[in-house]
Amino acid sequence: MAHPGDAVFHLMRRVLQDHGAVWQSKLPELTKPQFAVLSTVAATPDIDQVTVGARAAVDKATLAGMLRRLEERGLITKTADSVDRRRFLLRLTAKGKAVVRATTPLADDADAQLLTRLTATEQRQLRKLLLKLAAPDGADTQ
Repeated sequence: MAHPGDAVFHLMRRVLQDHGAVWQSKLPELTKPQFAVLSTVAATPDIDQVTVGARAAVDKATLAGMLRRLEERGLITKTADSVDRRRFLLRLTAKGKAVVRATTPLADDADAQLLTRLTATEQRQLRKLLLKLAAPDGADTQ
């Protein structure tokens, strides 16, 4: 067994802690999951909450509270689907669009601050390996 400090998932946790600290310094008013949800809604207006949760990797229980808070902050609107009233369609408000526009460069900078330690080839390799680990069925994802 590798030294605990050299274990893969321990190292991943350290990288995520570093990224979290950088993120918090650049975007103290927006969590990484909130940004993922807002970015997902920005990319696909009128997307349903289940699809947002899957794409943003946020579980159902967490997502419900997060959507409520984002709506209270005036960043999103939730509209019941006309076909299935249990299903909500999400859309960014003008304020939400402005937040995504303003925060995307900061989020990119937070990522870049850590990723610049790697070459472009290493970044592509890391992304490919992480996609492979993150695939629920172990499928090779591009």
